[in-house]
Amino acid sequence: MVFHPTKQLATLAVALLAATAGAQTTTNTTLSDKEQAAIDSAVNAALEKNIELKEIEVTAQRPLVKNEIDRLSYDIQADADSRTNSTLEMLKKVPLVSVDGQDEIRVKGSTNFKIYKNGHPDPSLSSNPKEVLKAIPASMIKRIEVITEPGAKYDAEGVSAILNIVMMTNADINGITGTIGAGVNHRGDPNANAYVTSQVGRWVTSVNYGYHRQGRHDEQFSSSETHYTESGNTLHSEGSGLSSVNVHYGNIDSSVEIDSLNLLSLTFGGYFFNYKSDGTGRIAMTDAAGSPIYSYTQNTHSPGNSYHNFNGRADYQHKTTRKDEALTLSYMLSTTRSTSELRNTISAAQNPPVPYTVFGQNGRENFWEHTFQFDWTRPFAQWHKMETGVKYIYRSNTSHTVTDYDSEQVPSVDSRFKHLTQVAAAYLSYTYQRDKWSARAGLRYEWSHLRASYSDGSQEGFHRSLNDWVPSASMSYQFNMANSLKMAFATRIHRPGISYLNPAVVENPTTISYGNARLSSARSYSVSATFMHIGPKFTFNVVPGFSVSNNEIAAVQFVQDGKRVSTYANTLTERWVGLSGFLQWMVHPKTSIMVNGNVGYDYYRSRELNLKNSGWNSFFFTQITQQLPWKLRLTANVGKWGGGASGLYGKNGNNWFHGLGLQRSFLKDDRLTVRINANQPFGKKYTAFTSRTIQGDFTGWDRNEWAARSFSLSVSYRFGSLNTRVKKTDKTIENSDVVGGSTAGGGQAQNSSGPN
Repeated sequence: MVFHPTKQLATLAVALLAATAGAQTTTNTTLSDKEQAAIDSAVNAALEKNIELKEIEVTAQRPLVKNEIDRLSYDIQADADSRTNSTLEMLKKVPLVSVDGQDEIRVKGSTNFKIYKNGHPDPSLSSNPKEVLKAIPASMIKRIEVITEPGAKYDAEGVSAILNIVMMTNADINGITGTIGAGVNHRGDPNANAYVTSQVGRWVTSVNYGYHRQGRHDEQFSSSETHYTESGNTLHSEGSGLSSVNVHYGNIDSSVEIDSLNLLSLTFGGYFFNYKSDGTGRIAMTDAAGSPIYSYTQNTHSPGNSYHNFNGRADYQHKTTRKDEALTLSYMLSTTRSTSELRNTISAAQNPPVPYTVFGQNGRENFWEHTFQFDWTRPFAQWHKMETGVKYIYRSNTSHTVTDYDSEQVPSVDSRFKHLTQVAAAYLSYTYQRDKWSARAGLRYEWSHLRASYSDGSQEGFHRSLNDWVPSASMSYQFNMANSLKMAFATRIHRPGISYLNPAVVENPTTISYGNARLSSARSYSVSATFMHIGPKFTFNVVPGFSVSNNEIAAVQFVQDGKRVSTYANTLTERWVGLSGFLQWMVHPKTSIMVNGNVGYDYYRSRELNLKNSGWNSFFFTQITQQLPWKLRLTANVGKWGGGASGLYGKNGNNWFHGLGLQRSFLKDDRLTVRINANQPFGKKYTAFTSRTIQGDFTGWDRNEWAARSFSLSVSYRFGSLNTRVKKTDKTIENSDVVGGSTAGGGQAQNSSGPN
């Protein structure tokens, strides 16, 4: 803003400068009589002497970060970079969130989180977040929320945090706007995306579509060594592989504002990919003296693997004449289908351990989910708010796996498994907010009924019912506009998904794996404290925390008939204690530094298996952003993940990553943006990750190497000038309580780093 000097405008300018100079952000500034008199005297003296005052330029920006009782939010629209960046790029600036060189997203250093859009799970987004978020322009995003202390409506989801992408909702101008983009990396792999929003009358519709292809370029290498404790034998293996993948994804959001009190929104989306892979490896077993027992070469061909997800949702919201009171009815349908095809050929064998030379496996899994939900929010007595709701879920998981061999000595296996789950839930949450104090308490009840059947007759079916009470509570105190302290307690439930439950046996010459159909849900408890400071130059938080779980689902490993066997059981006691932190420092108006990090101690124990394991883990991510001449913007990042204990049996190595990015925008309103990115530009082309097994029936190490270095060029163009975005109801469906298998919510894989 630019002010030309007059007596009144000078007074206003000084007031604005005073308001923005301190560490606190205020909306009203009152000058004392003495300050006002000094300003008046200076201005009058200048006018009497006929002195020409220069222009006064006042630069101020509203705070980007906001801390609330249950979440931390980043105001995307208040950040000027949102005009030219993708949503994935903006995620790198959000507190507690990091994006590494492979575009893998972490929250508080962990991949144990869920991604929502407008308060509900988006299966397409959760299944392929990095590609979808690249396609959505940040100009379409209102804010990004990190829900660190989920309340009663979230507690059963079993995740340490929820990343909620909130789209723009202002609707007042007819028109059309959108962004189209394309890119290619140095290997020739293309990607393309488009995002368009339009309004016709009361209807507002957004459509997005994207495509990504990864070709068969750089090999991946693996090697391992396994020492069998009882026999003293050692298994050596090394191999390499190539793969290719094609990804398509799209989504349609539409809403109609029937009147000022009623809103209907509809969504339909999908995600699809297919991939092919080929690999070869050499396996050899030696005895305790180092003499050969057997060896062979195994070639793997996987020509037909695919995954489909389709989902739809309808939400109707009715607001009453009471401020902020709303009733919402929701329905969601989600279905996934995956197919796999695998063929293994054994050659160059010396004293082969199996009587066959070829074995193949074809598998198919199907998932259907129907969800019905009702939510009611009602404020009362000025400082109080009550939220309540009920929910019903019907899930159907089926799998069919066929394994055949080219030897009559080993019969083919045809395994069919069906798993049905019904969940009924109700929650009640109370929030109090007055002056500097905020508090919230909630209780959720969930009844679930599980039924498993085996149409192939391989096992006897079973069923069981579970009842879970899920309490939560949090309290915060706002010392001033800059500093706050929050305490939180949470309970979480983990239900096993089909890949954990599926009893189909997958066997090759050296390993056997199968699920455990009798797994039950697990629960964990956590306590945390958060100190937050939000200032014009420094914004940071410090979060010490502790979590405990006594019946967690754990991977179980043992040796049977000379082969490694893996399955699952409710046998794990887990403890985690650690410290997380975030820092954003505006070194200069054109220079900023952001740091995310955590350090923690994991402890695992199983009385049934007589095993325990522990260790320190750490994670950090640092990004520097520098505005250069000629409208160039340079970003540089470096980070590290891994380390610490891995479940009951192992230790993880560390993985380091770094990257550079350079971008410039052109044309009016920066509509055309060109970006150049480099991942791992320095050091070795290949990066490696090593994990060790330190106890149990066998010990050893596994090492994987892949080409991490890449260079890419992308171009995006923004057209139109529509202010309208699809409106969303305040409440909708969230399903994310399953681990290990297809779910409506999709989500990120489990990770041992951080509380689970």
